[in-house]
Amino acid sequence: MAGSEPRAFCAGGDIRDLYNMAVAGEHDRIAVCFRADYMAHMAVCEFPKPLASLADGIVMGGGAGLMQAGSHAIVSDTTRFAMPESAIGLYPDAGASVFIGRCPRSLALYLGMTGKIIGAADCLMLGLANAMVPSAELTALKDALLACSADEIDDVVSRYWSDPGPAPLQAGRTEIDYIFAGDDPAVMRDRAGDMARLKESRLAEEVHNALTTRCPMTSHLFMRLIDGDHGITDMPSALMLDYHLAMRMTRRTDFIEGVRAVIIEKSNDAVWQPARLEDVTSQDVDEVFDRSGLPALR
Repeated sequence: MAGSEPRAFCAGGDIRDLYNMAVAGEHDRIAVCFRADYMAHMAVCEFPKPLASLADGIVMGGGAGLMQAGSHAIVSDTTRFAMPESAIGLYPDAGASVFIGRCPRSLALYLGMTGKIIGAADCLMLGLANAMVPSAELTALKDALLACSADEIDDVVSRYWSDPGPAPLQAGRTEIDYIFAGDDPAVMRDRAGDMARLKESRLAEEVHNALTTRCPMTSHLFMRLIDGDHGITDMPSALMLDYHLAMRMTRRTDFIEGVRAVIIEKSNDAVWQPARLEDVTSQDVDEVFDRSGLPALR
């Protein structure tokens, strides 16, 4: 499985279409779109034969989920992996509770709450990829994979494997662990702000800016998704929960406001409701996780 153009493996679904439906109040159509999206992920993860993802270029949102749903995830020197949904009032979906949830908690929260973009070395370090192959070699790798048998896949990939170097996230691990300790996103934001001011940490400054400007509900929801016991044991069960959470989140004004500010007008001036991390209540999050009355994914 590979992208149709060199620039990206997959950058996710068509957010503009979902935005237009949300503005028009066409939530039934939104549900149909999410069902089609998540069932495509389901088909990949339940495919009976090995399926290798050649994740070259941009791998974000639903594209990250597709990459993770296959049996082999191959990244390249151009891979840019991220779950950026907190910028538009959604949340890391497409099974992210499984593949991001397997990361150490502090790193999972860092990726999910800030939308941090990472490359091949970090993907390998976090177990999000099986190997790194230079972008220039991916066509040859694809041809070799198409010509091999299932039991030869690992050997074929190993012939093209390249060392991506040290993982940049490791250099900031102490700071990330400190910032994302505990269970209060507002405290995390303030820790990052203090560290940025007192230690002139660029990483902390970026975290503080993200937690100050991105959707507060997303941060709280994602923390609940990572920390809670939701009966998620594999990708299919994660996608079933994602289907319901996505329907709830797209019915909130934050989704319309976030897409308007980031994608439509590119003004980056979203007005969130609630406006700040400390304004989000447990009841607010409970309402998003309330699955009563929602249709099953399948």
